[in-house]
Amino acid sequence: MNMDAFAPGFISDTWPGTKIDSMPGPPPLIDRAGDLVVVDGIVRWTTPEYENEGGGRAHRVPDGTYPVYAGSVAWDDGESGLRYYVTSLFIPLAEPEELAKSSWDDGYDDRGPEFENYACLWSERASRVTQPHEGDEKNEILRVTERALLSGQALAERGNWTNDVVDPESGANMLGFPVYVGISMTGFEATSEDGRLVGLLFTTW
Repeated sequence: MNMDAFAPGFISDTWPGTKIDSMPGPPPLIDRAGDLVVVDGIVRWTTPEYENEGGGRAHRVPDGTYPVYAGSVAWDDGESGLRYYVTSLFIPLAEPEELAKSSWDDGYDDRGPEFENYACLWSERASRVTQPHEGDEKNEILRVTERALLSGQALAERGNWTNDVVDPESGANMLGFPVYVGISMTGFEATSEDGRLVGLLFTTW
């Protein structure tokens, strides 16, 4: 089965959030956000300014290119109209047939790191080449990404993420997403019947 056809149903049908009290159910909107090029084997979803303070749990993923599916919600604040925020990311690391036989772990042992108002999905190489992540010397690509994600026009549109190649030599990229301010994140790993990592799910709560 094609992954784009498989992923939304898989996310909804196997949603591991039920393992954690008070976690919302599956996102109502699921779209393919693009591909993540993993270089140097570590994947995080984090607000860049918080990464050096432990804001972003690390998951070891083989180098390669993987599809990314974003789960979103539409929220009306009564003043600005509908605003779209990303609440989860699914990264399949294997084919649908293998994912269908996989199982999710129980997620992080505690409430995960908090987000500010945007968060980036990237691998270790992309994180390194976009330093510094904060302060007066904050990397320009992060400034541009933050402005783009948080503009009124972007927030009013479904599919409001960014995708930038930040290391042309390796192809490592950075996917940026608008998220709720001050919300926490947790992550789940799906493993195959023989114990191999076959999928990642990040979700906010």
